[in-house]
Amino acid sequence: MNSIDIIHRHSYDQKSACERADHLLDDIAQDYGLDIESSGDGYIKFTGSGISGYVEIHHNEIRFTATLGFLMIAMKPVIANAIQKKLNEKF
Repeated sequence: MNSIDIIHRHSYDQKSACERADHLLDDIAQDYGLDIESSGDGYIKFTGSGISGYVEIHHNEIRFTATLGFLMIAMKPVIANAIQKKLNEKF
């Protein structure tokens, strides 16, 4: 399977959660060479070489969804664990 789907609960208001998600994706973008496109309404798209997806920020959860290219599939467990760790740190 070539996708990562992580739902992480949080207790922040929408504005704070969006700010934290922006910082989270800045970190992830540096790690994986991603381009980030934030719409400012709780939806952030990202694309990079071999990975693309989005983050949705809701009032009590954040959802990280990514699709991995063929060469990145072998790295799925490492990437998923790194994302979960960053979610735990930021939220």
